[in-house]
Amino acid sequence: MKVIVQKFGGTSTRSVETREHMYKNIIRELENGNKVVAVVSAMGRFDDPYATDTLLSIVNTDELTDEEIDRLTSIGETISTLVCKSELSEMGYSVETVTNTELGILTDSHHMNATITNVEGSHITDKLKRADIVICPGFQGYSQNGKVTTLGRGGSDLSAVAIGVAIDASEVEIYSDVNGIYTADPRIVPDAKKLELYQLCRNAGTFQQWSKSFNHRVCTTAAKHDIVIHARSSFDSRKGTYVLGDEKIMKDHLNQLIISGITGSQNEARVTLVGVDAKVNGAGQLFEKIAEANVNVNVFNQALVGGGKMDISLIINDKDVPGVVEVINDLKEILKPQKTIVRGNIGKVAVIGVGIKNNKGMFQKVYNTLMSNDINVEMTSCSEINISCYIDRDDVKKAQVLLHEAFLG
Repeated sequence: MKVIVQKFGGTSTRSVETREHMYKNIIRELENGNKVVAVVSAMGRFDDPYATDTLLSIVNTDELTDEEIDRLTSIGETISTLVCKSELSEMGYSVETVTNTELGILTDSHHMNATITNVEGSHITDKLKRADIVICPGFQGYSQNGKVTTLGRGGSDLSAVAIGVAIDASEVEIYSDVNGIYTADPRIVPDAKKLELYQLCRNAGTFQQWSKSFNHRVCTTAAKHDIVIHARSSFDSRKGTYVLGDEKIMKDHLNQLIISGITGSQNEARVTLVGVDAKVNGAGQLFEKIAEANVNVNVFNQALVGGGKMDISLIINDKDVPGVVEVINDLKEILKPQKTIVRGNIGKVAVIGVGIKNNKGMFQKVYNTLMSNDINVEMTSCSEINISCYIDRDDVKKAQVLLHEAFLG
């Protein structure tokens, strides 16, 4: 007997009709002789009654602590588990649910974007001995002091992968409203192709379906533990895209994965400190305080400009700008910047694939494709599998089309 973890998002859980499709996917695995752990998100999106954003809209979040906001936003997933158990049990299936603590997902105390520190699957495996289906609330865990925490963006996907690791699942299926991972967003790039396989490296960053992304925490957790992810649609019985780690990818498929996709985002900002005192470890102190504020820095650049001064530039998520500016102000007497420049309306376009590290001229091709089409590149970051260019937000869609044509057309 195999155990399959299936994660269902809000588009799958939102209504009686969509849940019928969800249950067909669960029942299919039961008929194949497997047991299922279903990880469910809150039902729907704003303004569906029990969606996370709906719950947030009925309170003044400025009057609540982060811990209280986590308690509120975790309610939607808990409701989903009980609704799904009720309906599946009424259909005659053997079903159990788990509570927040029974999930076994232990986190730090960074509310609203907690980091998993340990996962223990004994409660789930015990329930699998008595039931064919165990339903778990996604997006959440609990801290060392027993407080409910939530896992931030992509939290339910991360829950599913973490549970898969803890119970030694055969596969983790991530269901959404699209059937797999595409070379680009088909709504932007009409010629985008669905991939049968996607290679997942430990530093993969983000890979994209056309309406959703798996963030870096999901990627690194799956890759580290060689978990197979199957990205597929709740509403389409065909297989989607298998996402495999370095150790599992089949050599005879590598050629189709040289460049596996073009992605884009439009929620970046650049913060530049001009003329910082180069004699102090300003960057080190700055990053320490930014990390304490639970902010991720996407790109960092430091350049000596003469006269004992240097410029420091950061690319961050635009929602984190107020927090980073506050940190800079707190360190103003140490950093002594001549001025601080905040540039919003930044976007990112990225070329992703395992072929980047072994093929010369890849960065040049990306850069020239953009610049020759009047798209100014403000900052870049490169790894063995990823070339990211930070550009004006309004140029992101055009850039995706151009790069898809250049590399995958």
